[in-house]
Amino acid sequence: MARPQSDPRRNWYSISVETLRTLGVLLVAAGLLVVGARYFHRWEQKALSREASHVIDEARVLFNRYEPIARPNQRKAFDGARTSLAEAESAYREGSFRNAISRAKAARAVLVSLFEVTARSGEGTANFVAVQGAVEFRRGESSDWQPAKSRISLMPGDYVRTSTGSAEIVFADGTFYTVRANTQFIVASVRGADGGEGQSIRMDYGWVDLSTRTNPSQIATPGVEARVKESSEAFVAYDRGAGSGRFGAVRGGLDLASSTGLKRSIGALQQVVQSGGQLSAPEQIPGAPRLTEPADQLQVPFDRRAPGKLTLRWQPVTGAARYALQVGRNHLFVDNVIDVGARTKSSATLGVRDEGSFLWRVAAIDGKGVHGPWSDARRFDVTGVSGARRAASIDRTPPPLDLEEVKPYGTILIVGGRTEPGARVSINGEPVEVDLDGSFNKAIQMNRVGWSTLEVRAVDSDGNPKVLSRKVLIEAS
Repeated sequence: MARPQSDPRRNWYSISVETLRTLGVLLVAAGLLVVGARYFHRWEQKALSREASHVIDEARVLFNRYEPIARPNQRKAFDGARTSLAEAESAYREGSFRNAISRAKAARAVLVSLFEVTARSGEGTANFVAVQGAVEFRRGESSDWQPAKSRISLMPGDYVRTSTGSAEIVFADGTFYTVRANTQFIVASVRGADGGEGQSIRMDYGWVDLSTRTNPSQIATPGVEARVKESSEAFVAYDRGAGSGRFGAVRGGLDLASSTGLKRSIGALQQVVQSGGQLSAPEQIPGAPRLTEPADQLQVPFDRRAPGKLTLRWQPVTGAARYALQVGRNHLFVDNVIDVGARTKSSATLGVRDEGSFLWRVAAIDGKGVHGPWSDARRFDVTGVSGARRAASIDRTPPPLDLEEVKPYGTILIVGGRTEPGARVSINGEPVEVDLDGSFNKAIQMNRVGWSTLEVRAVDSDGNPKVLSRKVLIEAS
């Protein structure tokens, strides 16, 4: 019997085209899922990295803001926040972003809770903005006097003392003080009419100029309380030896009350004199002169073989019998090159004997010896480069511009830095006084709460600009 023929297809399997197509789709989908998972992981890591960086920045800003005013009994908790922040930064460098976020949030929460108490208690009510010459401060009655520096915080009970120096101080409510030489006062706090804490100083002796913003400010001398109205410019002086004082307004006004029950109100360009507990009637003071020549930022050529002259001019002030003139090398006018108070003309001629940058200002004095406010300052630069040589030597290199750490203080920023001597600086479009060594410090009022961008711009004498931007966190005060 013949064997049946073997079917050659017995060991084969048939697969339809549709099955192959389905299998291909599944393989492609699986590949896309793998690729998508990888891209999602990368995107997630980038998002976590950004969030970690943001939270660490917030915690670092709070840390730097509050460290100078931490109370002794807060140090343990503050050190814990420091440790958490260091751990967050370490985790970030290692790529452990979730851990970095967790540790940074822990540090931020501790710092916020610690210093909500500090803010309510009124501590850290003021900061030094600029210091020139011999200026000191003291924490309360028992501590030692320490040299003052820009950005140091002041609290109620702290003393400020100047000898040959001068300082600028800003309070949390925006009140700005210029403390003249030979002055001492204590920082205080007062209860406002709305029940909140307000800022105040108690004068021991000396002279302060101040300007207020949206809130009034209070100054006391022995025997007299002065309330400087909002949006005002004023001055207060007190001679401890004579027991006499002066209260005046350049803009806005003041209300005075003496220990004997006398009350006086002062308007713009008026002053009241204190003698013990007595107050004079308000009297007029001269206005500030307006400077006319030379123009601000004038470049004065200098030749040692033939020293030249420069004439300063200002408009006469009604009622002025003479004028005070100061020419100095810093905007606080400490250690002046020229400091005279008996100019009878509305001009002065200077001998140009050396190179350098100089600032000048003028004040009017009436026939009774009453000193009016200083004019705005102008600047001139004396250089040994002639006009032709200067034109040939103009460069296109932007000036150096270095910023210190920007210190938020409620809605006020204290910004300090250094640029090329002679450069013009602005912060968010607002002009800044630059000292003749190129250093600057400025208190900037910010109107927006949250993260903001601070733009600092420097332009050198050849017109070359340099711009730096800094992101800052502004918190509601």
